[in-house]
Amino acid sequence: MGNLWRKSIHLLLELNILYFFILLLYLDSGNLPSFAGILLPYGFAIAIFGFLNNKLPSSYVAIMLVAPILALFAYLSSYSIGLSLIIGSIISFRAFMYFVEERFISTFALLIMSFIWMPFVYGAGTLVDYPHGLTLMILFGAQLALVILLYSGNAVFQLNGNRYLQKKVVSATAAVFISIVAVSAVFATIGKYVITVGLSLFGVSISFIFDTLARPLFYLFGLHDWTPKNGGGPQDEGGFEMGEEEEAETAELLPPDSLFDNPIVVAIGVILFITILYFLLKKKKLNNQKIEIQPEQQFTSTMTKKSGGGFFAGRRKQKPPEDEVRKLMFDLEQLAMKKNRGRLPNETLEEWLKRETTFKESFMKLYAKVRYGEMKLSPSEVETCRTMAEEIRIVMKQWKKAS
Repeated sequence: MGNLWRKSIHLLLELNILYFFILLLYLDSGNLPSFAGILLPYGFAIAIFGFLNNKLPSSYVAIMLVAPILALFAYLSSYSIGLSLIIGSIISFRAFMYFVEERFISTFALLIMSFIWMPFVYGAGTLVDYPHGLTLMILFGAQLALVILLYSGNAVFQLNGNRYLQKKVVSATAAVFISIVAVSAVFATIGKYVITVGLSLFGVSISFIFDTLARPLFYLFGLHDWTPKNGGGPQDEGGFEMGEEEEAETAELLPPDSLFDNPIVVAIGVILFITILYFLLKKKKLNNQKIEIQPEQQFTSTMTKKSGGGFFAGRRKQKPPEDEVRKLMFDLEQLAMKKNRGRLPNETLEEWLKRETTFKESFMKLYAKVRYGEMKLSPSEVETCRTMAEEIRIVMKQWKKAS
């Protein structure tokens, strides 16, 4: 369920950006593109690729099979045939990448594209007096809300069984949503005029700067006499005739054809530029992979060390906590370390107890209240923790020391 949630929200983030691209075709007309023409293909793409994936071919042929079906919903939502086919193909391709190939675009990259593209479309709509500016601002706020939903939903699914922390995540998400709505409301009213004035001041500032820089240059050009000098004999008074020699001089004054006006030269230059850029990016990618591999190798070599207390030597030096319930968990970890079966650094306490001991879910809930909720337990709950910790301790004492 959590995996389906993550894929669906990621795909919806991309579709919101796609909708802003489509908006450019409607800015001059003042119309608002149909939401249903995007959301209906989105829902059917999730249903087809998410639940009917086994009945489709696993190759890229599946994209072409599903695209016309998705395009039909866009066409029925008043989009043109060409635009409907484009929408259906894009949604089908991206859904295939997420649900079949499982190749994700990072959330950071999607946010960067949103912050670059969406304000640009909003500013263009403001300049042409687009009547649906409030809707554009709501969609931009929805993009940020989707990111919050993505991470909070993942956290809720990962905290399955711990209702206290799940409630904390939900309440924090609701508070952030209220803040986003408030900020969006401000930008939709006062912010619209602030953006208009800001863009106007930016244009005036650029014009003033370039005008100031260009004045000395034009003044220097004005000092030069640009009138062509005649080197021939006298001319007839009251008339001006252009002879063959003057025509030749005029032809010489014309600028010669530039090498960059040749389309073949331009095409070769573009191909060379793209090729060089490709190899540079590939080299940079390989260097980044080497940098990532080195810490992994160091981590692996550290994990294999056994002398000097091994990987958990730092934990043995920690002072026991003052709270009694936390001290019970601390003592259990210390006992496990003596047997060389302690918790790995990338493991949670819950995962470690499941792996090595008879897991007590009620014990973890009480411990989470103290450790993460900073709550005080009643004497009966503390006594329950002592009993369950003693049961786990008995299991640990029967362990043989790991080699």
